[in-house]
Amino acid sequence: MPRRTIMYCRDTRDFAIYLDGELVGYAASYLEAEAVLDQLLLELLRLRSGQRVA
Repeated sequence: MPRRTIMYCRDTRDFAIYLDGELVGYAASYLEAEAVLDQLLLELLRLRSGQRVA
């Protein structure tokens, strides 16, 4: 399972979203960041299994 990290960024006043140590984006709230990570992981799993991502 990939390592997920969400950290508050004082510079941007947003939550930085990391997947395996790589920055993948920002979100306005912690809950939004969790949702973004969940969606990203779902899409990655679908791609690995050969399914199309809608």
